[in-house]
Amino acid sequence: MSERMGRLCDELRIKLHGIDRRLGALKSNGAATFDQSQEVLESQLDRVEQRIYDNRVTVEAANIRVKTWLAETKAGSGSGVDLWTERHKPHLLEVRAHDAEEYAIAVFELAAAAADEATLAVLQALLARNDADAAALPDAEARSP
Repeated sequence: MSERMGRLCDELRIKLHGIDRRLGALKSNGAATFDQSQEVLESQLDRVEQRIYDNRVTVEAANIRVKTWLAETKAGSGSGVDLWTERHKPHLLEVRAHDAEEYAIAVFELAAAAADEATLAVLQALLARNDADAAALPDAEARSP
């Protein structure tokens, strides 16, 4: 495995671990919604929103890299013959490998951003559920004898 791919795998492993930790925290938050205050959930929401905002440039760049890769791949496969396989030139193979690595990084960055968006949606849903449940409590008490 190349040094670059080794670094990529290490980077991906770190990001996956972070996503896994955040998903685990969300799962426990969902189970303990009433145990947590509104302020704690709002604080988590603020952190996720800030992370999404901080990563917006990276995500936009990743979107461009993915679209470019897909367009180039489609254009290359549409011609029937890929130049890098036609002549087996080492420098073309190196360019192809580098481009594929960049594509893999970009797709993973998009997946991490999607996980943040999902986290944001879950926190918003928890807050909305808390609001709905709190609004229903006075009605329930008024109906009780």
